[in-house]
Amino acid sequence: MDFVINRKIPAVFVTLIMFFTLPTFCFAESIDNSSDEIVKKPEKCYELVTGENKEYYSKITINNRSVLVEGCYKNDPVTDITFQNSGTVSSTLKVNNDGTFSSVLNPSEPVGNSDRLVITLKSGARLSYLIMYDDNRYFPDNGLGEQNLSVLEKVVPTSAKSWAGYVTDELTEESVKQTLDEVAYLADYIAGDIKDEYKKLEAIAKWVSDNIYYDRDARENSVTQSEICIKNVLKSHKTVCVGYSALFSALCEAQGLYVVNVKGTVTSDTVDYSELADGPVNHEWCAALINDRWIWVDCVWDSNLKFENNKYKSLGANSQMYFDISPLALSFDHCAYLAEKRYYFRAAEYFNESETTAASPEDTPTANTTADSTVAESTSASTPQTYTAPADYTPVTSYISEQDEPPQYNNLIWIVVLSVAVVIGLVINIINIKWIRKNKK
Repeated sequence: MDFVINRKIPAVFVTLIMFFTLPTFCFAESIDNSSDEIVKKPEKCYELVTGENKEYYSKITINNRSVLVEGCYKNDPVTDITFQNSGTVSSTLKVNNDGTFSSVLNPSEPVGNSDRLVITLKSGARLSYLIMYDDNRYFPDNGLGEQNLSVLEKVVPTSAKSWAGYVTDELTEESVKQTLDEVAYLADYIAGDIKDEYKKLEAIAKWVSDNIYYDRDARENSVTQSEICIKNVLKSHKTVCVGYSALFSALCEAQGLYVVNVKGTVTSDTVDYSELADGPVNHEWCAALINDRWIWVDCVWDSNLKFENNKYKSLGANSQMYFDISPLALSFDHCAYLAEKRYYFRAAEYFNESETTAASPEDTPTANTTADSTVAESTSASTPQTYTAPADYTPVTSYISEQDEPPQYNNLIWIVVLSVAVVIGLVINIINIKWIRKNKK
């Protein structure tokens, strides 16, 4: 969880009529929904398609006591499917050469009233999906899938000062230009040769998940503009969710893709599924509009790279579970409150005194950005132009050579220490050999 902001929900006084009728409150309305007695229980759903990427998805069907799982993970085939909380699971798993697979599972009753279906891929990536239990298994549908999509219909424009603030913490025209040149150069490196917009989006999402580390140290201490601005993310390759979101959307903008930044609640150590629809804003992710279809993207939740105790580390294989995830699957752990449109490559407008600012407040981005703006922008706008770095541009901040992670200086120290030890050992051996030869004489 990167930051917490309490929602401003107007109080609603209890009237006598509430004793005689049972009202149904829609989450999308600004009505007090704090009482546990009036929280709408999720509908039961017996089929889940996990995403729209036909090369990376599952279709899960619950049929009485059995669960049928089929789909395709083309470049990372399935190796195991099981349940998290069931004691015994019998299954038949068949995986084909093209990555398609099918499996029928017959699990025992879970411990408690919820469970998770866990799909393990060859890379070690683990994809898990929430399943509730009440005499039988079912997927919960609390309406957040539709609610999340409705937020994307009311995209909020932001100001040039905000755009510049997400780009750099220096807030100078020179720093903004240099960083955006870097973004354009990197975006072209990642996706410049790809013609299909969907594949461009996928390539950029994968690069961000595979190269940026989640900064747990910053999260535990304090998150400032310095930790989330694109300039510093490219330098250090670490940030929190806001930095992931900003970098991903800026790279996409450079390639002419329409992407918005989404603020909302996600499940965490302090927010479980039952509290998701009324929780605090604690996360930021993205959505892209391609061929009139919204595509959810959360690079943070697809990455297992962490920066903790001043060390870069991998906690496991990355996945693409949250790239083009289906609305129902996303609703198990994400609740959107607000979508912002930022034009990073127009950030120089801030330095033009004649600029006409957009509708939202002109605050530079921080971890405490509020979500109460009401001005909406039409998503039918034309596709943004593609941006390229100058022909003679040389990368300054981000390295884009093929490597798995940032330089590990601790490893270099160990290499030096071991090298010195080897040299000392050789010297001692040479001395011993000479001593032995001398004594033989």
